[in-house]
Amino acid sequence: MNRVDKFLTLFSDFELEVKPVSRETEKKQLPKATETSKSKAKSELKRELKRLNREYTRAKRSFKTNKITKQELFDFEWRIFEIHEELKRLDEENE
Repeated sequence: MNRVDKFLTLFSDFELEVKPVSRETEKKQLPKATETSKSKAKSELKRELKRLNREYTRAKRSFKTNKITKQELFDFEWRIFEIHEELKRLDEENE
């Protein structure tokens, strides 16, 4: 018995119905991000970035005193990089 047959026997009680979706229907289903939600997201990201920068400063001091590892310090740097990228993406969407 091959894998497909095994799968079909295990899940024989399920019925699947697949419907094709047109592009117009797909566009209607996806909510558009409004300018207020974008600006709110941007302000929250900036607030998070500010908080992370403070934590990163503390983490650098902890790293110098060998209280945290280099990997933990890198995690802070990576998270800050991710937030910068999200802010850039939001700015590009507004243009």
